[in-house]
Amino acid sequence: MKSKTVLIVDDNDLNRKLFENLIGQLFSFESAKNGIEAVELAKKGSFDLILMDIQMPQMDGITAMKKIRQEGLSNCPILAVTAYAEESDRTSFLEQGFDDFITKPIRPKEFILLIQDYLKGQTGKSKSQKKHQIEISILDKGILGQLLKYNSKAAIQKVFKDLLLECKETESLIENYQSDNNFSDLIDKIHTLKGNSGTLGAMSIFYAAMKAEEFARKGNNPEFDLEIKNLKNQIGQFRNYLNQEPIFDK
Repeated sequence: MKSKTVLIVDDNDLNRKLFENLIGQLFSFESAKNGIEAVELAKKGSFDLILMDIQMPQMDGITAMKKIRQEGLSNCPILAVTAYAEESDRTSFLEQGFDDFITKPIRPKEFILLIQDYLKGQTGKSKSQKKHQIEISILDKGILGQLLKYNSKAAIQKVFKDLLLECKETESLIENYQSDNNFSDLIDKIHTLKGNSGTLGAMSIFYAAMKAEEFARKGNNPEFDLEIKNLKNQIGQFRNYLNQEPIFDK
């Protein structure tokens, strides 16, 4: 199906690389880092499907989707890619005009199957919504196995190295957020780390980041301090665990 072209829209480098690796195995693709770039690409080219992240700088995914529709730039399916999980949020995305949505963390096999169904014209709205019981483990071997099935070993090594770099940046922000008064930067970094860790199956970090973000939205408080200490601890355990993983042996 290389004759089919997917537009990937995501401001997060790690997410975008992973989507490109997954989709590039079967389809052609182009990528955009924000809604503005997505609209411009839609003006210039023809796409069979658009994957649209929701939270992006400059222009969010909802605004970009509406501009593409209202200006008649494309009638292809547009799928929201979102970390939102409440049923009311899901319903809202569909009512806004998205054809479907993919929740983070993604599952590579279901992700590919859903895209294939849309490109074959064989799916209807909300078919992608399945709730998953996710084990809180340092690394979900099921997700890792799917990633290796749809990507090369080298590609997976690269995205995990990117995740480790992101973890290091998060640790630095945790250490200095009070003295540097960078609370908002830390919240943004935790939100990004939550999405990326979940997508790669680093579930202990995912849940620690989710909890930290939950308390962060309530403002700087003692509970938040406890949660970011736990997040830092989970990052350390994850780093130690990866040192023992065979796929990272040189």
